[in-house]
Amino acid sequence: MPENDSVEMVLQSIAKTERHIRSEYGTRMVGVMDTIGAHPHFAMPQQPGVVTVISGRDDVDAMYKASVALAAPQGSRLLSQLATDWFIFVDNVPTRLWIEGDQLVTVQTVTMFVTDDKDGLTGEYAWQRQYPPQTGAADGSVPLPSRELHNLELHQTLLDALCTGDTDALASVLDPGCIWATRDYLSNAEGGTLTNLKGAEAVADHVADWHAALNPEHVSILNRRVTDWYVFSEDLWVVRPAGGERRQYRTATVYPVGENGLFEGALGFGKEMTPLSPSAGVRMGLSFYPEGVAADPACLAGYPGG
Repeated sequence: MPENDSVEMVLQSIAKTERHIRSEYGTRMVGVMDTIGAHPHFAMPQQPGVVTVISGRDDVDAMYKASVALAAPQGSRLLSQLATDWFIFVDNVPTRLWIEGDQLVTVQTVTMFVTDDKDGLTGEYAWQRQYPPQTGAADGSVPLPSRELHNLELHQTLLDALCTGDTDALASVLDPGCIWATRDYLSNAEGGTLTNLKGAEAVADHVADWHAALNPEHVSILNRRVTDWYVFSEDLWVVRPAGGERRQYRTATVYPVGENGLFEGALGFGKEMTPLSPSAGVRMGLSFYPEGVAADPACLAGYPGG
């Protein structure tokens, strides 16, 4: 299968999932059924360890309408995303506003979205993490994976800095002695070449040259895994080499995180540049927030682990 065809199917799968998730924010679930396929099957958590199985559009529609009186989604932080042509799997730290009590609650969930219907999702399968009582805070709330959330923000800051060419922002997330061993897209050598850079200053100089030559427009995250000590990410870059036609390429990179909370390096490679896929012109694969909210709506200060 040609490179562009294979990544296009994955992009369409991500697009269906993101359209569905966005439809839940600030809408009171109006329009959410437009993102669901003809024969949906859902297994949804009502509380830790309790799941309701739902099939058919009528019952799914009733579930969403009933949820409006219970809680309103406020934000998601995708610690892991695994994308294929027929499903998306995410490890999420979502915040919901519970209507009764007007309380923000943040939990951790894993969810698989089945995306094989041409019109939308045919399934959603979710589980909410069950914490032993002794690990909770005094008020019974769930301790958050604070290190992972920090590393997610760190990685997003790095990608944004690469896209904009902001070398100061880039340096702020790199250990001064970091190692940078990634494909050098400034080289035309057959099979590609690998950078071998040491130190944040050398990385910043290289990125400045790369940015000037390739003029990156945006990056979409195809797959990402965030842990307490590394971030792994497969990304799709959209660039304009020498200001010409838009092109794309995929990279896969491991970013180890040191005890000081900074990236100790970037190690990975990338594929050859190809023409732009039909769905690649839109930025995808990011954490979701309501429209008009620039920062994390669930300020983690004050939450257990925050």
